Amino acid sequence: MGGYDYLRLAAAILVIAHHARVLDGRPPLMLGGGADLGALGVGIFFVISGYLVAGSLARAPSLGVFVAKRALRIFPGLAIALLFTAFVLGPLVSTVGLGDYLRDQAPYGYVLRNLSLYAVTYDLPGVFLAAPMAGVVNGSLWTLRLEFTAYLALAALGAARQATTRPLASLAIIAAGVTIGLHVAGLDARGDFFRIVYLASLNGFLFLAGAGFWTSRAAPPVWLAIVTIPLLLTPLWFLALPALVVRLGALPLPRPPVDLSYGLYIYSFPLQQMLAERGALNLLSSLALALPCAALSWLLVEKPALRLKTRLTPPTPRTVLSPAAALSD
Repeated sequence: MGGYDYLRLAAAILVIAHHARVLDGRPPLMLGGGADLGALGVGIFFVISGYLVAGSLARAPSLGVFVAKRALRIFPGLAIALLFTAFVLGPLVSTVGLGDYLRDQAPYGYVLRNLSLYAVTYDLPGVFLAAPMAGVVNGSLWTLRLEFTAYLALAALGAARQATTRPLASLAIIAAGVTIGLHVAGLDARGDFFRIVYLASLNGFLFLAGAGFWTSRAAPPVWLAIVTIPLLLTPLWFLALPALVVRLGALPLPRPPVDLSYGLYIYSFPLQQMLAERGALNLLSSLALALPCAALSWLLVEKPALRLKTRLTPPTPRTVLSPAAALSD
């Protein structure tokens, strides 16, 4: 599974590289007529998540344990990142005085609303108002709502005994069709509603495709991953991603000692906004600030939280939510 760890790290760096341009007021780098670097990085995350979370669902002794494990992966690291942003970084960069800032309800609401995942808010008092993308504190948070919704949807399929290859493939085809239809009709960038539907169907397809590959227990052949690569340069780029990611993820690489991908993802955006306000934003400066935060997040928050997952699983796990054979955690 080591290949997936390196792919997640690469995906986080792609997102940071994308933001290093757009938060500085420059146009994004595009893969031909396909995705920008940010969409590609997020897409890789969703394929990996679908693949690995389907395995977690199959091994879970109950739906409650499955959801609890997913919560332990997302919420502890997110909570500390939100507190750091609202009450350490925010006061340091805000144009509002410290007393007025702390008396304002917005920083507290920022933490609580974003911790809910579904009431995302992006602003803090006087923070990043001079940045090219003014007032947006952490524009990466929207994907966590989609991610957790995908977990819940997969859990619902598991409860209905439908978390198997055929239903997942059918849903993935529907999601791909909606994505293509919205793009062809030019609705994917027209208004918030259509944009949300487009992003949900796009990333939903990637998640379902990853989950489908896991339930089928069949790694895509090398030839399939290779022949789909040219699609990455077209508007149909997302169709190529699942086979390519799962094939690369299956490489027998040693596990890295730390997993920095999540920390990089949730800390980098506000740090890049701070750099943008000071005219010092680039990929290297972004990584120089984000990597220490990601390392501390992993060592002090995420890794200890993930240790709690072992207490939720009995010594001999049994598959109750999927007919697929259980794998050891």
